[in-house]
Amino acid sequence: MTSTTPAPWDTVDPALVNPRAVRLVEAFKDALARMRDEHGLTFEDLHTVTTLLTDLHDATGVPLSLCAMPLFSEVFQGGGFGYTISEDVDSPTYVPGSPLIDNPGRLPMRPDEPGVPLIASGRVLDGHGNPLAGAELVIYHASNDGVYSGIWDDGQPKDNLRCRQITDAEGRYAFTTITPVPYSNMPSQAVETVAKAAAALGRSLYRPAHIHYEIHHPDLLKPYRGEVYFAGDPVIPVDFVGPKIAAPSLQADTVHHEDPEEIAAHGFDGPFNTAVFDFVLRTRTSPETALFRVRGRRDA
Repeated sequence: MTSTTPAPWDTVDPALVNPRAVRLVEAFKDALARMRDEHGLTFEDLHTVTTLLTDLHDATGVPLSLCAMPLFSEVFQGGGFGYTISEDVDSPTYVPGSPLIDNPGRLPMRPDEPGVPLIASGRVLDGHGNPLAGAELVIYHASNDGVYSGIWDDGQPKDNLRCRQITDAEGRYAFTTITPVPYSNMPSQAVETVAKAAAALGRSLYRPAHIHYEIHHPDLLKPYRGEVYFAGDPVIPVDFVGPKIAAPSLQADTVHHEDPEEIAAHGFDGPFNTAVFDFVLRTRTSPETALFRVRGRRDA
């Protein structure tokens, strides 16, 4: 007599099969096969990479997917056609609930916050060049010693150098902070295999100076996430995350001011920097290609 009970291997439910997942796995295997055939990829190579990512995760606590960003950072960047390049992932340095500041305003910082003052300003525009009034910017960056507040207990207040700001009727934003500097993640530096891998790829253990922005507005196709860098930073070509992540169109020119009258007029004790950067973001009514050039951005 034949049993009508299905064998365990016959219990796959077709309704649970995800065709997209099947396609992605097959495409991933095909890509690995091409790397094997064209570039000599071995299983030992894969083992080395996965071991490195595990070591990095154990040292930093960062999710494995984000530990792998040096391998794929530019892949998940959107933008182009004149629009400001955006990222599809949240930065591991993001902390929710930053305080709202005035416009113009000043990032929360300690009274003796080390660093050169920076006045950053610009506009948030759509593809026609129209201002996005009332857009919410989430702004944050590392301190002068390369540490983000609210992540590691280094004595910084939780919201140090973190804020939100609302653009005015002309889409303008403006804030005072300190000038970011290149930094290296200390837990990552302590992992010997990370240093060896960076050297093998011709990269440093440092990230170029940058400011993180998120931009939210009801008309945007999706929120903007990304960083603005500073032209001329020598770390950009050897960025730990990848030399293409700081695209030329994401690099702001910085002007250094040493005139005593300018310093006094802004209430600073010494020289300061200014940087202007305009974001051009695609809205529901924007053209496929942005129609104009903006300040503070270089051609890619």
